[in-house]
Amino acid sequence: MTNHKKDILFLKGLTFLHFGGKAIILPFLPLFLLARGFSLVEIGTIMGVAPLVSIVAQPVVGFISDKYKTVKKILIILYFGVAAASVGVFFHDSFWVVFVSFLLFHFALSPATPLIDSMTLKTLGPNKHEYGKVRLWGSIGFFCIALLSGPILQWVGIERLFLPFLVMTALTIFALSFLKDGKTSAAPVNLRSVGEVLKNRLFITFLLLFLFVIIPHRMNDIMIVIHLESLGATTFWVGLAWALAAVSEVPIFYYLAKKIKDYNELFLLAIVALLYTVRWVLYGLISSPYILSFLQISQGVTFGLFWLIAMQMAVRTVPEHLRSTGQALLTSVCFGIGGAIGGSGGGWISDHFGSHLLYQFMAGMTFIATLLIFLFYRYSQRESVVHDVPKKVKVHQ
Repeated sequence: MTNHKKDILFLKGLTFLHFGGKAIILPFLPLFLLARGFSLVEIGTIMGVAPLVSIVAQPVVGFISDKYKTVKKILIILYFGVAAASVGVFFHDSFWVVFVSFLLFHFALSPATPLIDSMTLKTLGPNKHEYGKVRLWGSIGFFCIALLSGPILQWVGIERLFLPFLVMTALTIFALSFLKDGKTSAAPVNLRSVGEVLKNRLFITFLLLFLFVIIPHRMNDIMIVIHLESLGATTFWVGLAWALAAVSEVPIFYYLAKKIKDYNELFLLAIVALLYTVRWVLYGLISSPYILSFLQISQGVTFGLFWLIAMQMAVRTVPEHLRSTGQALLTSVCFGIGGAIGGSGGGWISDHFGSHLLYQFMAGMTFIATLLIFLFYRYSQRESVVHDVPKKVKVHQ
């Protein structure tokens, strides 16, 4: 096995473990907090507002990574920070202690995803179209760990959530020791060069459009667990729901990663927003937790396709020497701003009007997003606003 193939293999393992750790926090932390006596508004605030720090953390850490041209060392430091911050999350009953601890937790954890993406793209080199085949191991990791965590937590108790999480964190740090930093551009990086990303009108426009679609998605990420429990689901079904959502992304990442480059991104994004609308309508109408759990397989054709579009835009519009900064900005907008609005807003709507009305609101939001994105697509085609969209696309007016 060549060194390059070994590097790709280790990256797949790291991606598996990184998203496997998230499979413990994202599905089960709301249930952990609910068992500790926190209200829905408090849970929505903790889960939704805390990721706001990623708006600062991801670009700052991404810039540091680009400047000093290392990802591996920064990732190791970040994961030790995650372990330290988790103590306050898991072992205190005070809302403010948990909230501040989760802020610090996200400050350390949130930059890891774009850094791993950046490391993957650098290692792949000219084979960047193979990104999906590495990223799918994150979905497999999420599927496996979420599926295993449900029955384990039902056996040991949700209050011992820290045990599987700290084990996954330790394994991730161990896996990082085998990785190498990919080849980096020799171009110097400074604060002035970051302005190149912020002045990129096409990239920034897409970020704003992505935000309209991702806010309802983040509402579901945070509130689906509590919604399922209110309908009578056990931790096994909660874990299964998240596992099915993750595994549904695998074929999308594997088969469509190379194909979407032939299509206009705006047109694809409008289709994704419409699919999200159908998904949220169904979630709002169905009262069976078992049917809802299986409907999580729609995650593949909604979020899986959404993220491939987002990654394609980042790769195509951001200079290579600013790749980590661009990835960080993309992730901070989608999961920082989107997560804050989705988490706190979703918690408030669910607490005051119920989770079924929440999903109706989400469907309305993505339907409006569909119309706005499609109108902008038509405008860009007519006025040639988007100059660097590939001329040979399979979707035209």
